[in-house]
Amino acid sequence: MEPREFFIEDRLEKFRLKAFCNLGESGLSHFLLEEVMEMGQISWKDLSEIPLNDSPNQGSLALREAIADLYPGVSPGQVLVTTGTGEALYLAFHVGLTPKARVALIWPAFQALYEIPKMLGAEIIKVPHDRAFFASTWKEIDADLYIINHPHNPTGKTFSDPEWEAVLTHWKEKKKTVLFDEHYRFLPGSGSLGKTGVDPNHSFYGTGSFTKCFGVTGLRVGWLVAEERFLKKARSFKDYLTHTVSPISERIALGLLKSKDSFLPKIQNRVRENIQMFDSLWRDLPHAKSFVSPAGGLVGWLELEPGIYSEVYADKLFEKTGVFVLPGSNFEEEGYLRIGFGERKEKMKEGLFRWKECTDLI
Repeated sequence: MEPREFFIEDRLEKFRLKAFCNLGESGLSHFLLEEVMEMGQISWKDLSEIPLNDSPNQGSLALREAIADLYPGVSPGQVLVTTGTGEALYLAFHVGLTPKARVALIWPAFQALYEIPKMLGAEIIKVPHDRAFFASTWKEIDADLYIINHPHNPTGKTFSDPEWEAVLTHWKEKKKTVLFDEHYRFLPGSGSLGKTGVDPNHSFYGTGSFTKCFGVTGLRVGWLVAEERFLKKARSFKDYLTHTVSPISERIALGLLKSKDSFLPKIQNRVRENIQMFDSLWRDLPHAKSFVSPAGGLVGWLELEPGIYSEVYADKLFEKTGVFVLPGSNFEEEGYLRIGFGERKEKMKEGLFRWKECTDLI
């Protein structure tokens, strides 16, 4: 069985490089290599001395140590470096799911979170986002695997501290298996690093990356965190896919993680200011009905007035203004737009002005 067309990625490929103002992507607008090397305190000499053989299949020890330090109680032996979070998810599902497994996740969702399990024969339990951030909701759901994507893509929602502790306690007591997809952990609503549910000792696995949050998606570095036996199977499966991550990407990734405290606050402030800008203006956008400011991450979910087809709206907006947004239909939920807040401030300001002035969109 094959997965269906990847709606989101197909649309991103079509528009992201042509847009004047890119509000469709879920990552920070990219930095140049020279800027990235400065951020990671890496010299050209550092790169010139890298041997271009394969990295260790599990990832270099230094990089795995830096990743493990992001999670309380996690060791480098419980970390597998992957080619982006996409590969980490693919591995986790293939190793962890059995046919007809019941998989519960927050809805709407990033397509890979449910499309790969469906391909493997799983039953998908959709938990609507308006109820998904209460522990009581999850206590009523019996599943073989729970997927918690937080901060949530596409709504930007997350759990309050009391609800978070309550749901973690419930899953531990019931000995449930949970996969925490924490791609936006570096962009919490406040503070420097968002909360994590990852705990391999309780079968609380994790996938993550920094590339979207740091503006370096081209590095294609992600990771899977799990207990050693699970990770051994995933590492073996990885040999049939990408085998290893580029040693150049690994070296840059290591520099960025070690130096993140010097540049991440500026990125976080930029994203929060973009969210505030949008929150103050969205009511002036044509046919916008509602919007809840994201509690974390860098995407939000804008509701349109009833009867409007999101793809038609998004196509006309791009055609008339050069502003790119992602239609809710790409998340299989009509009547919404996903808005990304990673654009540079001046471009976002101009893009929102053009959008506000464009009334012929339906």
